[in-house]
Amino acid sequence: MIQLKPGIRPSALNKPRKPADRRQNRSAKKPVSGLHFERVFSDPAVKPFDQIEWEHRTAEITDDSGQIIFKQENVEVPKNWSALATKIAVSKYFYGDIAHGPDPYKGGRESSVRQLIHRVTRTITDWGIADGYFADAETAKIFYDELTWLCLNQHSAFNSPVWFNVGLYHQYGVGKNAGAGNYFYNRETGKAERAL
Repeated sequence: MIQLKPGIRPSALNKPRKPADRRQNRSAKKPVSGLHFERVFSDPAVKPFDQIEWEHRTAEITDDSGQIIFKQENVEVPKNWSALATKIAVSKYFYGDIAHGPDPYKGGRESSVRQLIHRVTRTITDWGIADGYFADAETAKIFYDELTWLCLNQHSAFNSPVWFNVGLYHQYGVGKNAGAGNYFYNRETGKAERAL
């Protein structure tokens, strides 16, 4: 079963920001009210991932001579996604090493578009919660559901660096002590460093 890590608890919403953690907010004298969102695409009664049909496919890329240069079997993708969309998402944006199995928490490879999209949209939503962007817990949930729905149904997409990087630490703990050979941002030094 695919495991999706839950986000920040709603109790973390709109906590006072620490000046040391965030740059001085120019409007700090104004009360923080947060952003409000209304649903446009998602259904409040059904999670975005449950609103579509899924199927398992093999994502395979060959060179001009027909030689297989990438192959990942049994990947879960939305049924309405094209073969090209599947190949791109799986070969370029899934995190992890196929040789380490299908558990990204142990350095293995993501095996579902569900994991990929959740990794990114959950992390962005949680950053918004931590930074006090949302008016309340319901607004944060709406934001997550809408952003997830838009990506899942291919009505919008992030650029490659987002898919490559966002959520690796937040969801899988990739950083200094994980993902040997990968680079991570060291908050203490303010530099990108290579994990050992």
